[in-house]
Amino acid sequence: MSDIGLTILVNSTDGFEDCWEPFFKLFAIYWPDCAYPIVLNTETKTYTHPGLNLRCSRVGASAPEAKPSWSDCLIRCLDQIDSKYILYLQEDYFLNARVDVETIRSFVEIMAREGYAHIRLMALEAAEEQDHRPSPKYPLLWEISQRAHYRIGLQAGLWAKDRLRFYLKPGETGWQFERWGTLRAHKVKDTFFCQNIDHFNRQGRYIFPYTPTGIVRGQWFEPAVVDLFARHGIEVDYSARGFYRPNQWQKYRQRLRSKARRLFMQCAS
Repeated sequence: MSDIGLTILVNSTDGFEDCWEPFFKLFAIYWPDCAYPIVLNTETKTYTHPGLNLRCSRVGASAPEAKPSWSDCLIRCLDQIDSKYILYLQEDYFLNARVDVETIRSFVEIMAREGYAHIRLMALEAAEEQDHRPSPKYPLLWEISQRAHYRIGLQAGLWAKDRLRFYLKPGETGWQFERWGTLRAHKVKDTFFCQNIDHFNRQGRYIFPYTPTGIVRGQWFEPAVVDLFARHGIEVDYSARGFYRPNQWQKYRQRLRSKARRLFMQCAS
């Protein structure tokens, strides 16, 4: 099954080392016999897990005193990968059910056949009617419109490696990449898709099933991790990070930021 030229890229950083053991233990349970190579993106640290074809990128090992930016780390990691396609993940996308491997494979084959740049596997909802429209050719896909406010997103997704590399710019954070990368993507005629939310999410089906996300603002997101880890015998010192529990002001601020982002994207477009 590795003949389609796919690498699984788990984007991380040395400071999230405490996520690696839970992530890969759950990965091995819910994607047994994974045939694809896995690259864990780190600055200097290494990690292995039994039964997984896993290596660490160590993109900052040559100059450990100079910490590269989020985007620089990802660019360097992509430059180490030979396959044409990647499955982009992050270290806090903790699997909670079996991966739909056949759908992932079929989506990559569609990308290769049609020249598509990206298929998002965890679109959470269609924020606006015009942001998504059903593909007339592939019933399991919805096309993400050229002017979608979240045309670039960092949830689990399949990418043509060179197209992801194209949209990345040095010196950006992940949040800036979603914001500024979306504006860059508004000007480029690449074809972006997401999973058919009616068929998948709204029927309780997920291609790569996880609760977005296990870490929020550097703290554990309790609904995503506590029961899941307990069921699988995963022990974590939660006190080291603490739990993310937003107060009313933080919730209000998040809503304001979301509205401000949408207004900014409308004006910038």
